[in-house]
Amino acid sequence: MLTRGPNYVLLSGFLFLLSLLSVSPLCTALVISYPDNVGPFVDSLVFKVIGGDDQQILALLNDEVDLVGEAIDPTYLPTLDLAEGIEVANVMRNGYGFLTIKTDKYPLNITDFRRAFAFALDKERICNESWAGLAVPQDSPIPRVNPFSIEGQLPYTYYEANVELGNQMLDAAGFADVDSDGWREAPDGSKFDIFVVAISASAIGMDTVGFAADALQALHIDATSGSSDFYGASYEMWYHGDYDIAFLGASFTDFDIDWLAYEFWSENADKPFWNFPCWRNATYDSWRDQLLHSTSYDDVYEAALKMQEIWIHACPEVICYENALLSAYRTDKFEGYVNSKIDGVPGWWTNYNVHLRDSEGGPRGGQFRWSTPLDLDTFNFMVTGSPYTMNILNNLYDSLIIQDPNGNDIPWLAENYTIEVHDDNPHVTEDHTRITFNLLQNAMWSDGVALTAEDVAFTLNYYREAPGNPHGMDLSNMTSALAATPYTVIVEFETESFWHLHAVGYKPILPKHIFETVTPAGWNTWNPAPPTEEMVTSGPFNISEYVAGEFVELTYNPDYFRGVDRKAPVIGHPSDYAYVQESTGNVIVWQASDLNPVNYTVYRNGMVHDAGLWTSGNMTVDIDGLAAGVYNFTLCVFDVFLNSASDTVWVTVVASTGWGFGLLSPLSLGITAGSLVVIVIAGSSINRLKRGRAGNSSNASTALQDTDLSWGSGKK
Repeated sequence: MLTRGPNYVLLSGFLFLLSLLSVSPLCTALVISYPDNVGPFVDSLVFKVIGGDDQQILALLNDEVDLVGEAIDPTYLPTLDLAEGIEVANVMRNGYGFLTIKTDKYPLNITDFRRAFAFALDKERICNESWAGLAVPQDSPIPRVNPFSIEGQLPYTYYEANVELGNQMLDAAGFADVDSDGWREAPDGSKFDIFVVAISASAIGMDTVGFAADALQALHIDATSGSSDFYGASYEMWYHGDYDIAFLGASFTDFDIDWLAYEFWSENADKPFWNFPCWRNATYDSWRDQLLHSTSYDDVYEAALKMQEIWIHACPEVICYENALLSAYRTDKFEGYVNSKIDGVPGWWTNYNVHLRDSEGGPRGGQFRWSTPLDLDTFNFMVTGSPYTMNILNNLYDSLIIQDPNGNDIPWLAENYTIEVHDDNPHVTEDHTRITFNLLQNAMWSDGVALTAEDVAFTLNYYREAPGNPHGMDLSNMTSALAATPYTVIVEFETESFWHLHAVGYKPILPKHIFETVTPAGWNTWNPAPPTEEMVTSGPFNISEYVAGEFVELTYNPDYFRGVDRKAPVIGHPSDYAYVQESTGNVIVWQASDLNPVNYTVYRNGMVHDAGLWTSGNMTVDIDGLAAGVYNFTLCVFDVFLNSASDTVWVTVVASTGWGFGLLSPLSLGITAGSLVVIVIAGSSINRLKRGRAGNSSNASTALQDTDLSWGSGKK
């Protein structure tokens, strides 16, 4: 859920800047830009609870918030276009608004009834009138922006209203007006009526359920529409309660489609958080194994197309549109907003990158304010289905891999990874998949405990063993997850699959030392209550204040492993050194440490003696071969955040002839002009710079005016 660039640029290059210095060399660097993926820059995030679209827009106009925390209704565009200091961005949504139908409820369990409704619904009208042309009709459960989508490939569509065909289908299925009251009865002669509910009373949501009721009435079905409170209606969706047809939204965190095997799997028809329509179809299920357990793209693609074809015909849900995400935000104080292909502007990358303008004292500092239409419903990210809650909780936990704003994988807690099957490594059992993650060694929990491979292995096993935990569903074939070393995790699956990397890599990592007291069976009872109860987290922010129904404040984590304010390097000071000319084995050993080391330079009397990449620990410098005299050796080290430290050791070399050497005062030694090695950093850690990546990314938002309630590895 955390969600969840191209590969890092490892090292832009070395630049040599020649400077004439009259004093000892200085530890300086040429700063071109901040290293990639370093953040965040703001002091705090505040999520203000502001109900209603109009009130959120008003708060933005009145400078009460900096960002509207959900996609905005296009009817507000004229007002926002005229406002100073406000911009509106758009990106095509990797998601849609849809109507879910309770398929285990008579007569909604009849396929011809659902298809007749789909044909009668005017999706073009929704796109043109409600969305002012900023949406397109959609039939497939996979958005058309996804390369796996079958959209437009079938010989029919449900785009335009075909009421005549819908009525013909209902007639043939036995839906007749038995008592001549103008409304059809069910095939068994029983009366029924349909209530189409919008989970939130947004303008587009209310329009859509109204159009749906109109379509049903055109089919002579007794139907009405309206809205319901979010949490009450959500409960009915999550736990398969009583409803007829409900309008909500699905937004996808990536282009993976393995969720098709879980979201509508017949065995999940009665499991919380999955399969909202409670749909069962054996033919659909028969393609599940090929989708999940093939390593061939062509086989996965074939299964995806077949499952979509079956699903579109059966209509357990009626997809209405794929729309543009419109994001509104202020530009007078902050810049650096990120228009992600997944979330638009209101997302994790904006929180991570946004910073104060120079005119406001930037880039560091400031309070960045969101609006959110609904209060946070829990601090347990494993149980919530609210995208508004996840907008907050996504800032608290990290994962092995995250996605950049374009949807590409970035190793995050992982430095690199390798994926192996038996053909790659004979030690891997046939038909198994082994993934080895090497972790960065500078991440820590907010209580100061190091985040290690033990936490990762514990997390994956915890999710798998926790009954009903949505993060464990795609780990059922995981045979083991173990910490091979403090910073190496080996995960093995008993199947080969296109999807195993993301099944592991996108999971939020739990602190083992905290969750050892929360049994897997009790995962859904864990109920932290910050700020009175401190939450142990790893992300760029942590909860600092919460007033129910009013706001949540998150404060910047100064110890974040990619943070801009990490402490400067520390260098121990060795004693000054003396040796006899022509003797060997003479070295200076510096003890230097930092969580994000990058490069070092050693100067001898102002000239570069040695330079290179640096890792924390002992740094040994060879000083053999010097002529008799006194030398100034100065070590300068830099970390990824351009913090630096230096230390000087004086070395005296005594002539081997035995006659005394007149020792010169260090200050009497003229320090000549030296060369400074200047490094432009485009990566984000020395470990990445030194070793690169052993593995590559696999191939591979919130709703606008609908409401996201879907759970799983795909719908969020």
